[in-house]
Amino acid sequence: MEKLADDSILIEQALAGEESAYADLVRRYQGVVARVVQRITRRPDWVPDLVQEVFIAAFRDLPRFRRESSLLTWLYRIAVNAALEALRREDARQRMHLRAALDAELFPSSLIAHDQMSGERMALSRELQMEVRDALERLPAEARAILTLRYFEEFSTPEIAEILELPEGTVRSRLFYARQELMKIMEPFMGLRTRARARERE
Repeated sequence: MEKLADDSILIEQALAGEESAYADLVRRYQGVVARVVQRITRRPDWVPDLVQEVFIAAFRDLPRFRRESSLLTWLYRIAVNAALEALRREDARQRMHLRAALDAELFPSSLIAHDQMSGERMALSRELQMEVRDALERLPAEARAILTLRYFEEFSTPEIAEILELPEGTVRSRLFYARQELMKIMEPFMGLRTRARARERE
């Protein structure tokens, strides 16, 4: 099996004008970029254009890439910013409300679990999956972005801070308030579930 070239080698080759090296980087990371922008925007029809936009920006700015972080971290940063900017443009044009990306997408249980349950891994019902998806779409784009990085991409607080270029304390604060806002939206549904379970035990 052919050994893949290191990112650093491909970057050097791309900076030297070898288009095939940059094409290799695109093939290596386009799936990750597509996943992130889809989860943040909730608009699968936007994904191809946004992925292209991300890699055009990356190619343009590659000479300024300082390599203080990994290439993937840098691409995450560009992808998040591109997704948020696309949503801002959509809001400015006052188009239709954001639609769901995938009906079958699974949501991490820790996203809505109570604090004492945050370490548990439990399967969520399809009904609850739909409620979480709808609640996410009602959140501000910045809140959805930070929840995506933490609960879907499973980045740690320091990693998110590096991607978003924010202090770790700011990331922790934004995560807390984003989850609080999500739970407020989910509260009516969760209350109905609790009452239904209570009736089942009677």
